[in-house]
Amino acid sequence: MRTLQKDQEETLVFLGKVGLGISKEHLEADAYQVYDTVFLLLEPEDRYQGITEELPGQTCVSIRFCGSHNEAPAYYQKLLTYIREHRLKIDGFSREVTMIDYVLANDPKQFVTEIQIPVCEG
Repeated sequence: MRTLQKDQEETLVFLGKVGLGISKEHLEADAYQVYDTVFLLLEPEDRYQGITEELPGQTCVSIRFCGSHNEAPAYYQKLLTYIREHRLKIDGFSREVTMIDYVLANDPKQFVTEIQIPVCEG
């Protein structure tokens, strides 16, 4: 995250904008404890100095849960079970964003995290 914030005029690394991702290959191997990427969700008005990539719109399976990254593996397993049961194919890296954390709530039970996994017809 320090690398993402380096050389920036504005603070962009904060709640709801920082996400973690797991590669398609790791998801398919049920290795959802290994994060492959860290990313920022940028709004049109954000001024980020560095390389950016605009991701295309994709169909995703998603889940929101009370908890943070520590609880995420159980929810990855639920999503992957759903994907397999519905004969879908993983179509990219996951997007995991904690929307409520210590910045807004003192109690970890009140944290909210969302996971999205892009899919396509299998």
